[in-house]
Amino acid sequence: MQNNSTQPVRIELDKACREEQFDRAEAWFKNVQLTQASFRQLLEDTVEKIEEPHIKDYLHTMLEQARAHETQAEALFAEIGCTPSAVRATLGEFLGKGRELWADIIAFSGSAKGPWQDLQQLYIANLNSMSAFAVAEQLGLALGIPAIVEITFGVIAQKSTDHLLLQECALEMCSKSILYHESF
Repeated sequence: MQNNSTQPVRIELDKACREEQFDRAEAWFKNVQLTQASFRQLLEDTVEKIEEPHIKDYLHTMLEQARAHETQAEALFAEIGCTPSAVRATLGEFLGKGRELWADIIAFSGSAKGPWQDLQQLYIANLNSMSAFAVAEQLGLALGIPAIVEITFGVIAQKSTDHLLLQECALEMCSKSILYHESF
């Protein structure tokens, strides 16, 4: 039998099923929180290393946005009646520091000078965070919670723009850093 109705079909879920979905969404929101805290920490550390005024200005603006995005990551929890994880935020900061160390190892082994490698790690960290927010957006759609979509949509759009900017900054500076051992 075919349903030719143009009306939406509502499927009732019992309370236990809905709570299980919220628990799973909460676990993912912790990942959003972790990846965003990692990005913000690495960005905070990188801004101070940059000498080139235009890139430094871009990164300062990006840092303000990253702090706002971190707050928005925490706001996701309220939409499902949960509390953000203090542990994941702290782990994210340690992960950001770890990325900074990894960037230094890459620079040393590749004969690069200056913070170009930090920009490259920011590029990767931003993509990780943007992807985590995108999954959260899909969870909001699947759970039928428009507020989650509203929180994530703007963040994803801004992070997409930031991603292109980070790529341009890193590519612009990499050859200068490697070939001429110049900082920027």
